[in-house]
Amino acid sequence: MKLLVSTVAPYQWVKLNKRGKPIEKGQFTEAAFLNTIHKSVTSVIGVAPADSTTFHQVDIPTKRHANMLAAVPYALEESLSEELEELHFTVMSWKPNTPAHVAVIAKKMLRQWIDTFGSAGVKLDDIVPELALLPIHPSCRATIVMQGDDQFAVKSGQYNSFLCDQEAFEYWWSDAENQQTETSVNSQELAVELKSIGGDQVSHWAIGEDFRSWLEHVPEQLDNAASLLHGEFEPEHLKPKSTWLNVAAGLAACALLLLGVSHWLEANKLQQRYVDNQQQIRTLFDEAFPGQEYLDQPRRQIASLLSISEDSPASEMFQYLLDVSTQVIPAHNAEFEEINYRNQQLQVGVSAPNFAALEQITTQINSQTGLQAALISSGARDQRVTGQIKLARGQ
Repeated sequence: MKLLVSTVAPYQWVKLNKRGKPIEKGQFTEAAFLNTIHKSVTSVIGVAPADSTTFHQVDIPTKRHANMLAAVPYALEESLSEELEELHFTVMSWKPNTPAHVAVIAKKMLRQWIDTFGSAGVKLDDIVPELALLPIHPSCRATIVMQGDDQFAVKSGQYNSFLCDQEAFEYWWSDAENQQTETSVNSQELAVELKSIGGDQVSHWAIGEDFRSWLEHVPEQLDNAASLLHGEFEPEHLKPKSTWLNVAAGLAACALLLLGVSHWLEANKLQQRYVDNQQQIRTLFDEAFPGQEYLDQPRRQIASLLSISEDSPASEMFQYLLDVSTQVIPAHNAEFEEINYRNQQLQVGVSAPNFAALEQITTQINSQTGLQAALISSGARDQRVTGQIKLARGQ
């Protein structure tokens, strides 16, 4: 029997029988109460909340698993706002010559959860991301779960999911491609609303709002969810303690040393190739778009530039909005994370020191004559906050 429990308060929990079916569930306000129910189970699995983990897809040019693991952090570096040393990377799925699906979470957060449960007398065997437990209906390609009044979980693949607020969700749904995707929704009212605004492929699927209900419908989701507890976070109580295993590990270390050196050399070559490629990308960008500021997001930035290249008024609008952004945002100790331009509106992803900085950026842009800015979403990542700001001409 397994016990799944949320890693943050309120501590929602569910017990699964040997076949993976939920047989009992509940909720505690304090972790200390978990000690009263976990002794009858064979393993305790923590469920990391949806807003704690981000999912990424990245191509790694290698066929060796060890080299792929070593290269993943550097391949994702420019898309992350935190320092690599502060983050924990989990490869959820990978095969040679295919993209790696990676989950990223703050190390500080994992340590805090492990310590909290340890203080309550509970040892975690695994921690899995909550959205990895969200199922997709067999007849659909995506699932939307409304959690509360202003929070939406969207999933369109085993490791392609995100959490957003009302305004960000409306912006995402305004994309015609998303509206035409076969989608199941946990709320009947939301399903009706989405159908009325273009969602011809939307259907209602009453799967509930959290992982306890999701597992009642598709219990095998747990088998497909990779654990975040590995490497430096591998549970001590699960490590082998047999003497002969320790001896065997010592003997194998010498043999693995040479292999490790070989892998290290290849990883260094991959890292150097990555650095060279980044420099070449920047050089090509400067040659193709002279005078344009490089924002370290070449694919998105080039796509935006190409989309407006044939429309002179749109090009002037894009340049004007971009100029204002590059003047205001860095002045508040903030950094660009991404940039998108569509329908004469510029949407920028920003990493800032605090929420006040995001508000100050939005206010300062709004103070510009003929401009209108709105903060459409925000969130916290360790010592920084992130936000999506939309700019357009004023009404």
